Amino acid sequence: MGARPFRWLPLAGSRHAIRCELVAGDVDKTLCGVPLTVPRGCSSNVQWCWPTCAACDAAWRRFEGIPLFPRQEVEGGSARRKATQVAKSGSRP
Repeated sequence: MGARPFRWLPLAGSRHAIRCELVAGDVDKTLCGVPLTVPRGCSSNVQWCWPTCAACDAAWRRFEGIPLFPRQEVEGGSARRKATQVAKSGSRP
C-alpha cells in the first residue's frame, strides 16, 4: 500500500488528521478545519490516547473510500446484523 496523504496529530484535546507533507512550524488547518501550527516537539503518550476527532475521521474515511464508523443503521437493525441474518437464511437481499 502506498503513502497516505494524511497523518494524525494530537491537538486541542483530540487526534486530528493533517496533510502528511506538513513539517514542524508549518501553519495550516486540520482536515476538519481547525487552524494549527505544526509543533516542533513530539506528542506525549497521553496525547496519543485522546479521542479521534469525529469530523477528521469522517473526512479521512470519505477520502480513502472507507465506510463511516460506526456503521450507519439500516431499517430493522444494524447493517452487520442485517447481513448476518441474510447469510444465515441463505437468501439474497
